[in-house]
Amino acid sequence: MGWGTRSAEADEEALRRAERAAAAHGWGERAHTQRIGSRITGLGCVSLMPALLCLILGAGLSTGPYGPGVKAVAAGLLVLAVALPVAGFLVEGRLTHRDTRLHVFAGGVVVTVGLARTHALAWPELAVTERTETTSYGQNSHGPTVHWLYLADPDGTPLARISTRNPAGAAIARAKAERTGT
Repeated sequence: MGWGTRSAEADEEALRRAERAAAAHGWGERAHTQRIGSRITGLGCVSLMPALLCLILGAGLSTGPYGPGVKAVAAGLLVLAVALPVAGFLVEGRLTHRDTRLHVFAGGVVVTVGLARTHALAWPELAVTERTETTSYGQNSHGPTVHWLYLADPDGTPLARISTRNPAGAAIARAKAERTGT
């Protein structure tokens, strides 16, 4: 399996599961699919700091007037400086199968989480809460205002959060407005 193929396979498998669930409910064609969250777990980037520390310590120990034992430790640290980021990014590339994906159909929404969990909810069953959040940063404290839709099961179990700026989020907001008459 080559670099990046795992995420493509995970996307295809999640789409197949969503289409099977939608077909079982007779919800029609898929309008949108959106990955919720990020593929990047941060593991690769986090591994860079220990690698940098190993590089600095290893380089310092290898250039100093130390004996063969310390030079061996320095060589080990330099090997770790290369191995840690490589291992971190390889593991991170394999974790994309855990992603949450939102699939919007004419008759409802399917949320796939990881390899096994599939939540299929018709529009009347889907609990949608809308929140507007404004962030403030910078000298004048001006930040973007984002309208979020929080999707949940009828019992209140959270499923996903999506912005109304996203086409899938806009489709859910339209369906909610049609359903409630607002």
